Amino acid sequence: MMSEMNKKRTRISLLAMAVASGSVMAGYAASAGTDAGATAGADATAIAGSAQVRTLPIEQYLPTPAEFAKLSQAGGQLQQKCMQGLGFAAFQAPEQAPADPRETFTDLRYGTVDAAQAARSGYKPEFAASARTAKAGGASAAAADGPAPSGAVEPVLSDAEWLAMTGTTKDVGDNAKAKQAAPSQVQGKDVPPGGCIAESARTLTGGSEKLYADLAQDINGQSFKESLKDPRVTKAFASWSACMKGKGYSYKDPMQANDDPKFAVPTVSAEEIAVASADVACKNKTKLVDVWHSAEAQIQQRMIDAKATEMGTIKKAKQTALSKAQGAS
Repeated sequence: MMSEMNKKRTRISLLAMAVASGSVMAGYAASAGTDAGATAGADATAIAGSAQVRTLPIEQYLPTPAEFAKLSQAGGQLQQKCMQGLGFAAFQAPEQAPADPRETFTDLRYGTVDAAQAARSGYKPEFAASARTAKAGGASAAAADGPAPSGAVEPVLSDAEWLAMTGTTKDVGDNAKAKQAAPSQVQGKDVPPGGCIAESARTLTGGSEKLYADLAQDINGQSFKESLKDPRVTKAFASWSACMKGKGYSYKDPMQANDDPKFAVPTVSAEEIAVASADVACKNKTKLVDVWHSAEAQIQQRMIDAKATEMGTIKKAKQTALSKAQGAS
């Protein structure tokens, strides 16, 4: 994603303050059209049924989609002020749409688990479809490992505006070279390190350029990978697979069902709905999500405890950012 985000581009989408990669493009996305909002994987998470939401320990350290939306809005206001201070009086940060209430931090981590949703849209949850619809009008995707973008209209930046926003040039593909090649001033005024994007992140966090701290992101992804090898989970996978086989479907685990190439199309087929519905039924019958979530929560907590000092700092930075974002709104 880093190389894609730093290739030459002329249009960018305002999303949020800082992405997991930690690039100075934090808060903005390339206009290549990558559809991050529709992707469900190790770094997307799970809702257990339509009413019950399962939480994980890492949520104390990473912004939820709703928090992400608040930080995006506050960040946009700070970026606008910064840009206008650099002489771009007409610069306006686009308004950020509120987070979809159907989307939570824990959506889809363990696959589709809502029977009603599966019956309506198979493996294509409504909140992801909403993100795709919002982008279809011109707003493009996607920040690395951040929530789905809002429906904000993306600005078109001149070379000078790009320099002021990012502290880099548009022409250099490699981010480090882009930093080195970038002039230190624009319109006779000093560009803050990393541009107005990084400056706004530092203002919110009290010094950091990232809201999606690398360590928290790593734990979030690694705990999922570790859970796949946990004996309790592999045993539950086997039970789920046997249940699916009894319904006429041959998948070794829920990821294989979700990622079936037959379903990698924009429209939802009757077969996809049937498989997703069987998937949910078998998850309920075997209590797979209960077992999986419990195992991962334990794994995740051990990882957090092992880095208690660093994670405490990350938690404080998140709280500081949310407090400052609230004050800015």
